[in-house]
Amino acid sequence: MTFRSLPAALLLAALAACGDSTPQYLVETRPTDVQVRARVSTLLVRTVSLPTYAADQKIAVQTESGSVQATDFGLWADEPERATTLSITRNLNTMTSAKVAPEPWPLPEPAQGVLDIRIETFIATKDNTFRAAGQYFMGSVTPDPIEDPDDPDKPPRVLSAPLPDKAKLFDIVIPFSARTPAAIAAAQTAALSQLSEQIARDLAR
Repeated sequence: MTFRSLPAALLLAALAACGDSTPQYLVETRPTDVQVRARVSTLLVRTVSLPTYAADQKIAVQTESGSVQATDFGLWADEPERATTLSITRNLNTMTSAKVAPEPWPLPEPAQGVLDIRIETFIATKDNTFRAAGQYFMGSVTPDPIEDPDDPDKPPRVLSAPLPDKAKLFDIVIPFSARTPAAIAAAQTAALSQLSEQIARDLAR
């Protein structure tokens, strides 16, 4: 039997039932006291790279045996890489003086700085913690040398990049009391907030 042979009303009802029965959970942002002046006025956040299990909309956890398993808790409400990228972007807009946006860059002038985050571990562990570990990279283009129009024989003045190249590791562990999807989502939010605070402070150095 093909879908074409099903009555239209029955097919629509089946699709609606599939779409409505699965609970979905948000990745939120939370307030912070961190306020820094960034070395760049604009910053591009590249799409955050997540492990395969974390990029899936099914909520994955680490089992007692150490294996990674998708749960029947429900789904993340948004595509995880997009949600993670937007969460960090929003955090950095709040925590720093820079205008921060995800790719593709939406403003007319090119971004002065670039941030690239690559997460290796992003999961609720068997120890009832949420762990986010990986690396991030940031930097900016070195400005063109400035020539003196009144003295063409004078060597051009060389400027340094506004945001020096940096490569940093992070390993964040957030405990939670109950192994529920709401608790996991809250711990993930806390981990992203802590990561954002670390990046914000690096943007000021």
